[in-house]
Amino acid sequence: MPPASPPQPTSRQDEVLRQLKQSGPLAVRELSAKLQLSYMGAKQHCIALEKRGLLSSRNCHHGAGRPLLVYSLTPKGQSWFEESDNTAAISILRHARNLYGSSSAPKLLLLYFQECTEKYRNQIPAQIPVAEKMLLLAKARDEEGRMVELLPGIRIIERHNPAAALHKAFSEADGLEESLFRQVLGVPVRRRLVSLGGQYEIHFDLHTPLSLKS
Repeated sequence: MPPASPPQPTSRQDEVLRQLKQSGPLAVRELSAKLQLSYMGAKQHCIALEKRGLLSSRNCHHGAGRPLLVYSLTPKGQSWFEESDNTAAISILRHARNLYGSSSAPKLLLLYFQECTEKYRNQIPAQIPVAEKMLLLAKARDEEGRMVELLPGIRIIERHNPAAALHKAFSEADGLEESLFRQVLGVPVRRRLVSLGGQYEIHFDLHTPLSLKS
């Protein structure tokens, strides 16, 4: 007899997971406010998810007073969010590399990212200020399910990468995505992966923080 499947999170627990995925680590009080739950209600959901290995907790000291209890996703919790199935794309790129040499896969990736760059350029006028370009690009990426936060003139933060498996298999994709942002925004941009325990964020930082009037 096959082992029983683990119980699925309740709808409220799923909301907790999604909020932490979207916002990053949160104190229970912040989480309860965002989800319009009582403090104890939010905490009980977090405790249940922690017992299942989907969340981890830590005490965060903030000066005088009791420390805040902060929850974040674990690697198991991170994997709860299904990434796009990149299996076929990864297999094709690996076959291309084996058949046509090591440079073939990067060339195919380059063509793909050039196509994405043109798509964004068609949506974002080249003549508008960089701050407006950031707003439009952040909106477009968020609509793709990347859970985006914009810090105007400073950085675009993405908390979900539908192509994470592809980036892990072909690290060249990181640099190509950085180049995409640089070409669309028209300013130097640095892409970096920020680890937050079991969670991650991808930061696209403007090389020099931008005055919003530029």
